[in-house]
Amino acid sequence: MRQHPSTSVAVVFLIATFSAALFGCGSLQPQPPSPEQQAEQIEPMLSAAGFRMLPADTPERQKQLESLLPLQVQYYIGKTGNLHYWMADPYYCKCMYIGTEEAYQQYEKLKLNEQFQAKEGEISRQTLEAQQMEEMDMQEEMFNPYGMGLVGPMGPAMYR
Repeated sequence: MRQHPSTSVAVVFLIATFSAALFGCGSLQPQPPSPEQQAEQIEPMLSAAGFRMLPADTPERQKQLESLLPLQVQYYIGKTGNLHYWMADPYYCKCMYIGTEEAYQQYEKLKLNEQFQAKEGEISRQTLEAQQMEEMDMQEEMFNPYGMGLVGPMGPAMYR
């Protein structure tokens, strides 16, 4: 069976378009947040949970702050056996957050609540996209009530 030159060009064009679309989808992965963005997200929750901010306002404190693991809530056991929580931020506020066990538990609740809200938002977005796709399908059916696609007896093939 002999193909028309326009058919070969169309196939090449479709392959190129599909390849470009696949390449484009791969580059749409969200970039991980910068340390400043992470701190900007974490610090309001720590403050709301009851953590206190201690600025690194002396050269000694700045040097100590830079030697600690950044943006990770850590703990130590005090002399009385109580847990003390802290987080070092050498990027955004150049400070350290310090809190009690109760403040840490409140922080964990806030963090879980934020994750829940983000997941709920994602589900809402997916639901909205599905509704929009359904509406588009219905509009297409209203425009094309016989269900004939672009290829077929009434499509572009008819004009050869």
